[in-house]
Amino acid sequence: MRNLIINNEKIQLDNGYFFGRGAFETILIKSHPIFLKEHIDRLNKAIEFLNIGDTVDIRYIENILDRLNLKNCGLKIVVTEKNIVFQSRPLTYTSGDYLRGFSLKISEVIRNSTSKINNIKSTNYLENILEREEAIKKNYDEVIFFNEKGYLAEGSISNIFIVSSGEIFTPEVEEGILQGTVREYLLGKYHITQRKITREDLINADEVFITNSLLGIMGVSKIEDKIFSNNKVTNKIREEYEAEIDV
Repeated sequence: MRNLIINNEKIQLDNGYFFGRGAFETILIKSHPIFLKEHIDRLNKAIEFLNIGDTVDIRYIENILDRLNLKNCGLKIVVTEKNIVFQSRPLTYTSGDYLRGFSLKISEVIRNSTSKINNIKSTNYLENILEREEAIKKNYDEVIFFNEKGYLAEGSISNIFIVSSGEIFTPEVEEGILQGTVREYLLGKYHITQRKITREDLINADEVFITNSLLGIMGVSKIEDKIFSNNKVTNKIREEYEAEIDV
């Protein structure tokens, strides 16, 4: 039985603390949790892969959420051998962010496409955090990674898509990415091709956008020195997505 931790209560020390052997999910809460089943399914796959105990019953999560009565926030659920932690936080992205679009820095760190933990949200997140902090210091909003084969992978907190000649493309899972819940939603709703994307493909795209559970869909205005002014496809998809999750 895991210790239930809500917000700032004390955890029990275990391998999640000592070695980062834990899994987490970050869930958007509007009037209700968005993609809750998809998040818990992915969380349970990570729990099984990391061999850190029993999986989590979605009804248990739903009961706790009913007690917390959260609205319009982000919720992080972290699971280790001895703890399950619930931590809520305000949503910080503004309408101005979406009008402006995000600027992206290309990391000099190479993503290892053969890593066994690419496709789970483990608490081994330090490299992503450090690279994003470095990008923010240089006035970027997000940092993106290419892998050892020279193909685009993902951002530190996001999946990435490009639009070229009206078609939408995103990196294949095999390039070393986490399959985000918004990414999976878009793949199921739109005609999006998963393929290898080079740096040249990225820079020469007509539009670029990134996704994650709290951001939703964020247009990209700049990658390094390249300015992107076209956002017609991105805006259409974002409007349709937001209309659907606000129901």
